[in-house]
Amino acid sequence: MIVAHRGASGDAPENTLASFSLAWQQDADAIEGDFHLTSDGHIVCIHDSDTNRVSGTRLVINKSTLKELQELDIGSHFGDKFCNERIATIEQVFDTVPSDKKILVEIKCSEEIVPILLDKIKLSRLDLSQIIIISFDQKIIKKCKIIEPKLVSLWLHDFFHNNDIEFIISTLLDIRADGLSSNNTSVEVLASKVIGLGLSYHSGWTMDDIGVINKTISWGAQSITTNNPGKIKNKLLSNRAQIE
Repeated sequence: MIVAHRGASGDAPENTLASFSLAWQQDADAIEGDFHLTSDGHIVCIHDSDTNRVSGTRLVINKSTLKELQELDIGSHFGDKFCNERIATIEQVFDTVPSDKKILVEIKCSEEIVPILLDKIKLSRLDLSQIIIISFDQKIIKKCKIIEPKLVSLWLHDFFHNNDIEFIISTLLDIRADGLSSNNTSVEVLASKVIGLGLSYHSGWTMDDIGVINKTISWGAQSITTNNPGKIKNKLLSNRAQIE
């Protein structure tokens, strides 16, 4: 599964409707977006806790209303043709997802978002099987699995040393995660241990080198997250054709 990191963020401003639309045009299997809760209870798609990096104006997400946030231009920093891009709600992002595709929802704020998010999911036209929750926060993954066990929830974890492996395995079991998404590109045993537990292993942020991607696929990675879904998918298809 080729996952478009913040949409096709190599070619359009991250976490925007333009970026997600382009990801679908590039035949991504899934999109990944980052989500925060506003002061008035809306869920919006943005990576940082404030708007400064993408707009040049600093509004703190959890202290701002949806109306205030959507007044900002979050596309011009990438190029003039994106000047009309505004911060999207999760409903708007859900509406872009085709019936045969998926979305990875990365929760970037506190666990208070979880019941609100699950309500938004129930009200959406998407099937539960199309949605995957991801988070670095163990408490969020555990809460998601308690409230909605059928919702696939993956724990995100930065991998640095071999001695992290036992901690990772014990944590996955404790929080009842369905799998692990990691930046690991060097230690195959981590993938094999996770898969050996009957959990899924995913190559997370951010895979744009085809050699590294092929290596992690050989380990059994079920998804690859990339800024350039079109280019990576074409390279993988080309490699497969050469092998056949």
